[in-house]
Amino acid sequence: MRGISMDALLDIKNVTMRFGSLVANDHVSLSCGYGSVISLLGENGAGKTTLMKVIYGLNKPESGEIYFEGKKVSVKSPKAAISLGIQMVHQHFMLVNHLTVAENIVMGNEPVKLGIFQRKAAANRVRELSEMYGLQIDPMQMVGKLSVGAKQRTEILKALYHGAKLLILDEPTAVLTPQETQELFKVIRRLKEDGKSVIIITHKLHETMEIADWVYVMRHGKMIGCVAKKDTSPEELTRMMVDHALEKFEKAACHPREVALSLSGLSYTNQDHAPVLRDVNLEIREGEIYGLAGIEGNGQQELVEVLSGIESRWTGTYRLLGQNVAGKSVRALIDLGLGCIHSDRHDRGLLLDLPAAKNVLLGYQHQRSVKTPVGLIDYRSVSQMARSIIEQYHVSPADETYIARSFSGGNQQKLIVGREFYRNPKVVIIAHPTRGVDIGVSEIIHQSILKLREAGSAILLITADFDELFKLSDRIGVIYEGHIVTEGKREEYTPNRLGLYMGGGTDEDKAV
Repeated sequence: MRGISMDALLDIKNVTMRFGSLVANDHVSLSCGYGSVISLLGENGAGKTTLMKVIYGLNKPESGEIYFEGKKVSVKSPKAAISLGIQMVHQHFMLVNHLTVAENIVMGNEPVKLGIFQRKAAANRVRELSEMYGLQIDPMQMVGKLSVGAKQRTEILKALYHGAKLLILDEPTAVLTPQETQELFKVIRRLKEDGKSVIIITHKLHETMEIADWVYVMRHGKMIGCVAKKDTSPEELTRMMVDHALEKFEKAACHPREVALSLSGLSYTNQDHAPVLRDVNLEIREGEIYGLAGIEGNGQQELVEVLSGIESRWTGTYRLLGQNVAGKSVRALIDLGLGCIHSDRHDRGLLLDLPAAKNVLLGYQHQRSVKTPVGLIDYRSVSQMARSIIEQYHVSPADETYIARSFSGGNQQKLIVGREFYRNPKVVIIAHPTRGVDIGVSEIIHQSILKLREAGSAILLITADFDELFKLSDRIGVIYEGHIVTEGKREEYTPNRLGLYMGGGTDEDKAV
């Protein structure tokens, strides 16, 4: 492993962090030089986020030392971290939607004169910073109206305004288009040129190979190793991350059959009377995967809620397995053969304070297969089903009585996928199935999706992960402002072409 540098910006030495009996960080050391970009890799539960929260003052370690700019420091809170020059941009942005970009950025250190907030001075300072680092944004725009990429730029500008010397980015490209990702990388390179350091938590190996100088890999709470990017490969990094062999799975040729899900002129207006879905036309056949790309906030969540029966205030035609399902409940759609994996596993996927066994029952507790002859829940059968899912999907810990909240994010997702796929649904709506999960979990989920396809299920895959989109999809569409603006066979598209459509452009914009 790379040795601790005497002139590093950040040195972490033998940090141990426990949560009860769980050792999340086990004598972990890490060094980050001035003007350096580090990628931190590891499977879910490896301890990456825990370690970053130690640096940022959100976790208090049991033992170990932190040195910043050569001095031993005690980082007891985010406020203490910020005062040192350590900033963290979380995957879920910490912005106030009803304030402007400038107001969000200067919050906590506002320019004032005679006790009055100087709005123009704040906007000018933000404009200077944005020009300096290539973070183009309107300081007077309301944050609530920004795209995801613009919100991320706001978070980075906020960190720079407050004096960031070390910037921690948590899964920074998870919801960006390819074009936005490249713009972010340009910004990171400028920060590096300016002597600032960046630590990126990511699951994307090709992005690590593009932007990092050094790569640290964690596994089971331990730091497995550190390698220079120039001396490694995605294959080597995968071997370091995963202590088990990844099963090879070949994707069979697509042989679509009958139309299983069709939408014609489907539109939806939200409670504020704003059109969210506009004249959506879509067909998905048995035995095919239709991948839907788009920047978040363009109607994907509402489409899932309509298709799953949660939202009933829509117009147009929705047919499922030949039946017009207008007005049908969630339960009725499940009974027809619909399965659904929502993007928010906590809000829609699990009851966090119940054990795994009861969570695999959710949505299906009315079906005869889990009832006794007198109509009561057959918990022996439910426990057997939970054990089967846990075994098939390698859920850890392998305990159906384990409370859902205590599982890692990846294991929670495996429980949800296992539950929805257990009954071999004829039509499946899948939103962001591998967001925030590691490469090992992703492979298990991808294999399960492809097996369903081979069994004849019709699958709508909504994802912001282009690797996932191109790996799994047979046909691809793009949703923009609630309307599907293009669709075709997977091989007709490239990431850049999709990115143009995701931003509201067309093929004609390529030359611009």
